[in-house]
Amino acid sequence: MFVGMRSAKTRANTAKPRRRRTAEQARREILDAAEQQLARAGPDSIRLQDVARAVGVSHPTVLHHFGSRDELVRAVVQRAFETLQSELVGAFQMTEVGERGTVLLLERAYKTLGAAGFARVLAWLLLSGSAPPPGPDIAQIRVVAEAAHAHRRRRQGSRAGEFEDTLFTTLLAALALFGDAVAGDALRRSAGLAADADAAKRFRSWLAKLIVEHVDGVQARGVKRKTR
Repeated sequence: MFVGMRSAKTRANTAKPRRRRTAEQARREILDAAEQQLARAGPDSIRLQDVARAVGVSHPTVLHHFGSRDELVRAVVQRAFETLQSELVGAFQMTEVGERGTVLLLERAYKTLGAAGFARVLAWLLLSGSAPPPGPDIAQIRVVAEAAHAHRRRRQGSRAGEFEDTLFTTLLAALALFGDAVAGDALRRSAGLAADADAAKRFRSWLAKLIVEHVDGVQARGVKRKTR
C-alpha cells in the first residue's frame, strides 16, 4: 500500500505543471515526450497518461491532438522520417557527395533507424497491423532518390544512369540500413562477427563504397558506349 502511495506521489512530483500553450506547441511537446519514451523502452511502453503527465497537459488534450495511442506513435515516426528525409535531400542539394559524403549520409540515416530505434518502431507498426493500408507514407524514399538523381545529373550530365538505377540504389541502401537496424546484431553473430565491435560501422563504410563504385561505374559504362 505504502509503495503504491509513494509511486503515485513520485509520479505527481515528476509531472510538469500545467501552463497555457498554443495548439502547435502542445502537439510538438507531446511528440517530444512520446519520442523520448519510445527511445527508452519501445512502442509498447507508450501510455497516453504518462505522456500527458510528462508534458503537463490532460489526457483528453493528447487524445484531442492525436486521437489514439497508435496515432501518436505513427505521428512520432512520421516526424522522425520527415526530418531525416529533409536532411538527406538538403545534403544532395548543397554538397558534392563522394564516398566520404555517402558514408556520412548512411551514418545519419542509421542514427534515426538504428540508434534512435525508429526502424524497430516501424517494424512494430507494420507487423502489428497498426500501419494503415497500404502502408505508412513515412520513408518517402522516392523523394530522396529524386534528389540523389538530380545530384548525379549535375555531376555526370547525360552520362548519368536512368532514374530507376538511382531509385533502386537508394532502395538498396534503405533496405540494408533497415535490416541492419532491426536484425543486424543477430545476423552479424551468425556471420561470426559477434566479437567484432566495429563490424557494423565497417559494413556501412563498405556499403557506401559499393554505392559510389556502382554510380561511377554507370558513368564509366556510359562513356565507353558513347566512344564506340
